[in-house]
Amino acid sequence: MIKIIANMFGVLSTLSFIVSFQIKSNKALYLVQSLADVFYCIQFYLLGATGGLFNMGLQILRNLLLIKIETWTWLKWKGWGILFCVPSLIYMIVTWTGPLDILPFVAYSVSTLAFFTNSAKWIRLSELGCVSPAWLIYDLITGAYGGILTECVILGSVIVSIVRFGWKGLDDPEFKQ
Repeated sequence: MIKIIANMFGVLSTLSFIVSFQIKSNKALYLVQSLADVFYCIQFYLLGATGGLFNMGLQILRNLLLIKIETWTWLKWKGWGILFCVPSLIYMIVTWTGPLDILPFVAYSVSTLAFFTNSAKWIRLSELGCVSPAWLIYDLITGAYGGILTECVILGSVIVSIVRFGWKGLDDPEFKQ
């Protein structure tokens, strides 16, 4: 019964992520993805997948800060992306149980570095090439079936957004608002 409830939260996460990549504002994308990450956190908590839970918690904090990247100039420092990856690395090392622990670290770190570029292109490219594939494998192994659905939908949604806005269209300054 817990797995069913957990995966229902995964479906809520899926719905939130569908919306997030169709928004033409990085700020709104960060906000909607934070909501999706809350659902993902609940799913991982219920499944006992602590690596996913910890990294999703970090993503929520990161996304909420990134909403202010255009107004809080201190957030534009290029080193923040790397510093935000450090807690994930420490958590992975301290709680190491095997190679599975690498996947949430990689997914979180690559997305963090992409998000700190504040570039719609890099955010979408990182999702396609690394972030979603890493989470997809993690979800498969941990039984987070709602997460599997989420990552498949994210991959499709990113492709739709690239087609919809065009690769060059992703350079539009509206994405940074």
